[in-house]
Order: sequence, then structure tokens, then C-alpha cells
Amino acid sequence: MGVEHVRASDADREKIVEQLRRAMNEGRLTLHEYDDRLQQVYAAKTYGELTPLLSDLPTHRVKHPRESPRIPQWVVIMWIPWVFVSLLCLLIWLATGAGYFWPFWVAVPWGMALLIPTAIGITMRGNGSGPESPPTPPSPPLPPLPPKH
Repeated sequence: MGVEHVRASDADREKIVEQLRRAMNEGRLTLHEYDDRLQQVYAAKTYGELTPLLSDLPTHRVKHPRESPRIPQWVVIMWIPWVFVSLLCLLIWLATGAGYFWPFWVAVPWGMALLIPTAIGITMRGNGSGPESPPTPPSPPLPPLPPKH
């Protein structure tokens, strides 16, 4: 006896519904197709009745979380204006004769003010108290496919 004759559980049906919902959100199914398949899922009694509902849809690939970047994105965003304003002041200083180095009074105090949250944010990030995103739960396993003859 193959698995296509094994009765499906409510949890199996919910996994299929989640895959159909994902396919609809990706634009692979219209709302009407999603509704039709949803009705078929809840009416299905065996795996053999559930399998055809996903046969024309790609399998969901598990996304592996990327390693967090060495420098957090918020730090880069925070420092970009400082870099450009400091360069602009330096260019103005050079264009006006390179006398007294006044860009120091723009770049250094602002840079010191940025160093404090940068240092605190980077050091706190490693000890678990930072605003890191929680790990994503693993995706549920697919119901077994019927054996091919």
C-alpha cells in the first residue's frame, strides 16, 4: 500500500495551505485558484488527494540566514553624511587658499559625537541585548510524496 492512500492529518493540510498561501502571495496563483485549491485541501482525506494540489508549483526553498555584516548598516548610514560633509568642507578649504584649517571644527566634533553611539552599538550588539532580529523558525516538512511506479 502506497502513501497516497494514507490519511492526511489536519497538520498536513495546514502545511499545504501555507504553501498555497505563499504561492498566492508570490503571484503564482490567483485568488480564485487559491480558493478552489483551499476547498480541495480541506475536503482531501489522503495524501494522494493533496499531492496534485501542489504539483504545478515550485517547491519552497529554505532560506539560509546570511551572516550579519561586520559593520551594521545603521552605522554606515549614520557615518555617510559625516564623510560627505567633511569632504565638502575640505574641498572648500582647498579652493579658498588652504589657510587656517577650519574644517577641523566641522569634522572632529561631529565625528566624536558619532563615535559614542557607534561604539556603544557595536559593543552591545555582541552580548544579545541589541535589537537583532530573532531567528526564523524552521519551515514545516512536506507531506510524503507517493512512490512513482
